[in-house]
Amino acid sequence: MSKMSLHFSIGPVQDFVAQARRTRDFWVGSFLLSYLSGLAIMEVLEVNGEIVFPAVTDQGKIVDPLLKTIEALKKGGKIQKGPSIATLPNRFMSIVPEDFEPQRCVEAVKRGWENIAQAVWERFVKPIAHEGKDTENIWRRQVENFWEISWALGDEKDIDLLERRKNWRNRLLDPEPGDKCTLMGHFQELSGYLRIRERKKQDAFWGSLRKQVGGYELDERERLSAIGLIKRLFPLVAREAIGWDPEQKNYPSTPYLSALPWIVKTAKNFPEIANEYAECASSLPGATHKEDLELFPSLREIADRDTQTREFLSLNGNCFHQAALSNPNLWGQEGGEDPKDEREKCQKALKELMDKVGEKPSSFYALLLMDGDRMGALLRRYNAKKISSALNSFSKNVKVIVQLHNGVLVYAGGDDVLAMVSLEKALSLALKLREAYANAFRETFGDDYKVLEKDGEGTISAALVYAHYNVPLTGVIKEAHDLLDKVAKDETGRDSLAVTVWKGSGRVLTWSAPWKFIKIHDSNIFDEFLNALSKGDKPKEYNFAFFYNLRERIEPLFSQEGKSSEEWMSEEDLIDLLAAEYRKNRERQVDWATAREKAKNILKLCQRVKRKEKEDGKGYLMDVDKTSFQTDGLMLVKFLSQKGVGI
Repeated sequence: MSKMSLHFSIGPVQDFVAQARRTRDFWVGSFLLSYLSGLAIMEVLEVNGEIVFPAVTDQGKIVDPLLKTIEALKKGGKIQKGPSIATLPNRFMSIVPEDFEPQRCVEAVKRGWENIAQAVWERFVKPIAHEGKDTENIWRRQVENFWEISWALGDEKDIDLLERRKNWRNRLLDPEPGDKCTLMGHFQELSGYLRIRERKKQDAFWGSLRKQVGGYELDERERLSAIGLIKRLFPLVAREAIGWDPEQKNYPSTPYLSALPWIVKTAKNFPEIANEYAECASSLPGATHKEDLELFPSLREIADRDTQTREFLSLNGNCFHQAALSNPNLWGQEGGEDPKDEREKCQKALKELMDKVGEKPSSFYALLLMDGDRMGALLRRYNAKKISSALNSFSKNVKVIVQLHNGVLVYAGGDDVLAMVSLEKALSLALKLREAYANAFRETFGDDYKVLEKDGEGTISAALVYAHYNVPLTGVIKEAHDLLDKVAKDETGRDSLAVTVWKGSGRVLTWSAPWKFIKIHDSNIFDEFLNALSKGDKPKEYNFAFFYNLRERIEPLFSQEGKSSEEWMSEEDLIDLLAAEYRKNRERQVDWATAREKAKNILKLCQRVKRKEKEDGKGYLMDVDKTSFQTDGLMLVKFLSQKGVGI
């Protein structure tokens, strides 16, 4: 029997994953999308089909942990705890018998989704649905019409089938009526009431639902759609919905991730006063929700050595931030009074603790998004099995690398990675994952890797967003995708890292460069400057006043409209100008030759660098725009050195 090529895709990815108010919402979106993809893949494997991309088998045996669990359940096995990391992409390429019906995959996805939706409906929504207006019909409409499933069946060697199929764009959803979901804004919220006329009935419906699920799961400001509610409540019904409880169902809050390095330092060095603060903070009504230590091996080690610190280590993330403690909306019980006295007592105790430690917790964490470059071109030029093997090798190492950096892995499938990590560890994590990606291709392709790399393939680009913990997560995720696509890949030329600092008002700064420009031996370009800013008792090479002077005096010279800076200033002149500013900042205690060397280092962060294809089309080179001068790189050094304070 001849074979056919089946390309299969589930969407919308962004609508389902990126719209999140909590880190757990974020995880659920990625996990469920991966799980549904796994159900479709199993249909192919059950007819002895072959999954070409991604790599899920080795010598005929399933090796992907998520898929192995799905297989075990289909064979009648019983599983108490199963995988929680999304390891399968939303699309796959396979070889199937010519009589295979792709509708089998479609139906498998639909059945899986219906089981998940039904579990949430039966447990939480059905008992109070009568209090809404047409709630059941709203639920059915949204659940039944959400997924966009695309597939294409054709010649075994046709790589572009699915892209051509998706270009038909034959799915149009009607706009939804009524008040909208506070999580997924284009869907109607489930009560069916209009707040402008039926506020009391709407509030009564959501009050009843909150009693069903608990106030922490659904706060007073949230009115969700069917899709939003499924994302929020899936962890509570996972066993009924998919057959197992994910190993990790609780994910740390963004305030906790921001403060994590400070929490670790405090618990290690000041355990007694940390425990005293934990006792004080535990009296707050809103502190009853504890953070889960299981995601962080370093925290478990501390807690195992000194069990008394466990209470401190698992405090609600808001307990570590003065601004959060001053916000009554975060601490009052539903319908109760503001615990003002307890909050003020904790604020005072936290201030004393920070004074003892000698620093404040950071208010910023980082979201890291990575995506392989030119994957379509790579699949057209090289054996798909070989590429899948390299990606599988990379994916196996991702979780360990993220954990070693005290990060939280949300997704790791194929050439994609999504992780959250503290400010201090983010840059190191990005560089380590990039190195692991390159090593996976180098080991798989051997001598051919040099050709691969020269042609701009087998590489990965990344976006790193440093975000204040108060910034809505949906906006941070969207920013990361825009940064990856528009800056790291398009503007900087792939095989690059793009970094931005994101506050409530938007981008504060943006900087990008190819990986080879960033990495210096076993360190990186930012660490060189950070070390120069923290020399202990020795005079510092740089200070922040110097950075601001460059931004105010020199950067404007390079932004004159209609005039290129190279018309009136050569690179050597610019180096001399920077050297003069540097000597002035150091009170002329530095000789001219040393000052010029320092000026050249400064230029590394201030001139735009990108990968550029060679004129003969054979390989790439790093192109430095010598007519540019932007101080965002220096401001990023300042931000990192101050851990987000004062940015």
